Amino acid sequence: MTGRLAGKVAVVTGGTGALGRAFSRAMAKEGARIVATGRNEERGAETARLINDAGGEAIYLPHDVTSADDWSRIVEQSIKTYGRLDTLINNAGDAVLKPITDLTPADLDYLMKLNLEGPFLGMQDVIPCMKDGGSIINITVLTAMVGNANSTAYSIAKGSLAHLTRVVARDCVQQGNGVRVNAIVPGVLFEGGVVSPGATRVHGGPDGARRFQEKIIAKTPLGRIGEPSDAAAAAVFLASDDAKHVTGMEYIVDGGRMAGGN
Repeated sequence: MTGRLAGKVAVVTGGTGALGRAFSRAMAKEGARIVATGRNEERGAETARLINDAGGEAIYLPHDVTSADDWSRIVEQSIKTYGRLDTLINNAGDAVLKPITDLTPADLDYLMKLNLEGPFLGMQDVIPCMKDGGSIINITVLTAMVGNANSTAYSIAKGSLAHLTRVVARDCVQQGNGVRVNAIVPGVLFEGGVVSPGATRVHGGPDGARRFQEKIIAKTPLGRIGEPSDAAAAAVFLASDDAKHVTGMEYIVDGGRMAGGN
């Protein structure tokens, strides 16, 4: 295939969900070969099938991002299958939204392991394999940049990932390995404007999720909920040679919310 990512190989964690699938399909459309990883075998296989049916190349690998052994297996299998590794998108993550007085140490431990330790382990394994330089893209959230009610543990974990992005970007520059490290900061992204199952879960059911959606639309200058494809377009840019002079940055895709401070 031709395109801005022709010849490149990308590992996309959380390739089983709507956002990870959007990253995978958009990058495959630009010529990248995709390793979609995640814990849901059915959804992961569907991501790979959609790409292959469209003329791209993709495989799905089961993956627990909190396991160092799993990361070693993913990197080894990716290189065995495609011969190289150029891009890592650390997309797998989760949220627990509670007031601080209701949070437990187990909640904090879970979110830090999944949202911070997982990407940390992945970068450790991937960077030495990116012989010709490469691109690492970490997915954070707006609440990593500003405070938000009921988001203490989640914001801490994702805020730590945002700072890890900056630190590792500078570390790679000092090492001279050519690896660029950036973050995408999505706003709320619902495919087709339909409230996602994840949003329904963390916001207390369908009614809570709809109220959340209405609140976000009211705060968004562009007047709509974003689509996963909006963030995927940013990932294609950051993975491509068009972004060869971009590292240590946060790329915000939120319909203008942060421009107004909310």
